[in-house]
Amino acid sequence: QLPYSVAYHPGSVVQDNQQRGILVQAWAPLGGSLGGRFSSSMKGTCAKIGKQYNKSYAQVALRWILQTGGSFTTQSKNKEHFKQDLEIFDFELSPEEMNILNNLAG
Repeated sequence: QLPYSVAYHPGSVVQDNQQRGILVQAWAPLGGSLGGRFSSSMKGTCAKIGKQYNKSYAQVALRWILQTGGSFTTQSKNKEHFKQDLEIFDFELSPEEMNILNNLAG
């Protein structure tokens, strides 16, 4: 488990670990770690992308993790949030959208 999110994704950590047969699981996938906090601008970019899919910024951020080859776990006291976290398999981010999200982290 590594800090990994749209807001914080150092280098090729997922690909490097895949070469070793290791699946990276994102710790704080919605940004709550090490400088990986989601700014309002990051949330806005994710929300703008999500709008065309009828998805929230969080769903876009979680989908990005999957499409980069990572995995994640989330936690919430809100059952609706858990349900939404699983509703990320019915859309796919385009290469252009992935590029935009890849460039969000500083």
